[in-house]
Amino acid sequence: MEKFRHILIYCAAVAIAAVYIVVGNRLNYRKPDVNAGSVSKSAVVTEVNEASDYTREAYLYEGEETKFTAKLGDGTEVTASQYADVYDEVDYKTVEKGDKVVLTSYGDGNWTFAGYDRSFALAMAAVVFFVCLIIFGGVKGLNTIFALLLTGGFVFGVFIPAVLAGRNIYFWTGMTCFMSIATTMVIVHGPSRKTLGAIIGCMSGVTLCAALMGIMIGVLHLNGMIDECSYYLSILDIGFTIDLKAVVFAGVLIGALGAVMDVSISIATALWEIHEKGVPMERGDYFRSCLNIGRDIMGTMTNTLILAYIGTGFTEVLLLVANNYNPIELINREVVVVQLIQSLIGSMGLLFTIPFTGAVCAYLFYDKYNFPDEIDPDFMPYVKQKKE
Repeated sequence: MEKFRHILIYCAAVAIAAVYIVVGNRLNYRKPDVNAGSVSKSAVVTEVNEASDYTREAYLYEGEETKFTAKLGDGTEVTASQYADVYDEVDYKTVEKGDKVVLTSYGDGNWTFAGYDRSFALAMAAVVFFVCLIIFGGVKGLNTIFALLLTGGFVFGVFIPAVLAGRNIYFWTGMTCFMSIATTMVIVHGPSRKTLGAIIGCMSGVTLCAALMGIMIGVLHLNGMIDECSYYLSILDIGFTIDLKAVVFAGVLIGALGAVMDVSISIATALWEIHEKGVPMERGDYFRSCLNIGRDIMGTMTNTLILAYIGTGFTEVLLLVANNYNPIELINREVVVVQLIQSLIGSMGLLFTIPFTGAVCAYLFYDKYNFPDEIDPDFMPYVKQKKE
């Protein structure tokens, strides 16, 4: 009966997630008008001609043009061009026969090299990763892959279309975090008191992150204009202006979500293992054990989160330092401020997730009937015998 109940809850979680993705996508998706006339297709280079100099005065481009012939997926052969700007110091690889490339045309019959087709290599890397998950995790590895695909559906199938449709970004950020937490926990770890404790603890940590970020956006006078991508978002011709501050808010919460989930389930699992071994513990003992475990986790997890954020913004920071910005100006530029606040708020959420999860698990796991008549003081000196 218990196994049937678990299967039923598992199927219900999957069904709710699928319905959310389908309905959310239909509510929010709209076909973008930006670059509506462009077409991009994969092709294989069949012949490469000699490179020649070119100049496009309208765009102040000057450099080298390599014409080549490529076969599209439907068998059609087209002539395309690869351009290398003379002012660009990047060492671009010139196309060669047999290369898989991506070509773009704007409806005028002219095809331009847009990049190399890397989809097969990426797919192979994903397959290796999934195989490793299955080898090391077994059924739980399969559930992890399934949960990961559903999370991708929440973000790319619902959240991003909602942002581009002008929906409330704060609301859909919260829905994305909630669905990702609940679905991942139930599918990967199964329905149990352990999973419930991890879900509540994780949601508490993410809620704290949301509250802190909402406060800091006003305190730091952020406008969301972090880099050139933010600028291009602000001028998109889609009938409305995207709220860049809300985009930064969403980035912080979704970025911290993975680390917070990791901490909450680690705490809940450790406490559940103690409970399953039949160790008699009061609620206070559970909470103290949680703090002891959390102290070992928080150092490495905080470093992981901060280093991840530094890595994503490394090129921007490197450019600013290379241009000899003084420390005061450097630390107050919005791109640096956002990276710092992402790291700090994510770490704060991670830290407070530890006691949140511990308190919830102490309440859920405590069993007053789990105390024997006598406890060997040498076996468990920190456990207090329950008083009648």
